[in-house]
Amino acid sequence: MNEGTPGAAIDVALFRLRRMWARPLRARKVGDPQRPVQLSNVMVVHAVHKLSLDLPEVTVGAVAEQLDVDPSTASRLVNDAIGAGFVEREESEVDARRARLVLSGRGSRVLEAVVRYRRTYLDDLIADWDEADREVFARLLTRFAQAATAHPADLANLDQVIAEAIEETSTPR
Repeated sequence: MNEGTPGAAIDVALFRLRRMWARPLRARKVGDPQRPVQLSNVMVVHAVHKLSLDLPEVTVGAVAEQLDVDPSTASRLVNDAIGAGFVEREESEVDARRARLVLSGRGSRVLEAVVRYRRTYLDDLIADWDEADREVFARLLTRFAQAATAHPADLANLDQVIAEAIEETSTPR
């Protein structure tokens, strides 16, 4: 593996950042005090909010697509968020066979608190950077995120690469 490329440095940084955001909200160990919110709840709250900006009704299927999980996983995650009081299920105004998802007042407050916390944290991290550096970083990171969204990774290809790597290790040399 070539560790000296910009892609390698970005890969390492993104992996570290993913762990940084997940750590504060991941499930606690047995015996630890209960957390008021789990990362999965925040993911669902964020998905329902984002989807509600673009769709007339948010469904479990739309949440599954937004979170890139299968419908059964989305259903479990949504049910957990409903059980925690962050999301409410209402009767669809479009199709009586479906339910629509909406944020509860509690869910809206959690979303606002999490976003405010993250943004304050990020502002603190770059507080000693020059204003020009902060603007360039924001512009380039936004551009990077837009490119990643426009051209998502081919997970079927990744599955094939992994299968070949596994096969290679199980084949005697």
